[in-house]
Amino acid sequence: MSARRTALTAAYWSAVLLLAALVSLAAALPFTGPTASTAGVIASGAVCLIGIACAPSTTRKDRS
Repeated sequence: MSARRTALTAAYWSAVLLLAALVSLAAALPFTGPTASTAGVIASGAVCLIGIACAPSTTRKDRS
């Protein structure tokens, strides 16, 4: 893995995890108690799963 690809992957996952944290907080606002925690966990999990599905490829493509 090249340094550029490593930096791209690190930047991508940093952005995904920051977005997951923000979505977790936003999803918990309308609720109280354990329901707020559950809503936050489900929302952040969904963001992480979407991040996995949209992750940039780490395999090298043949450009011939």
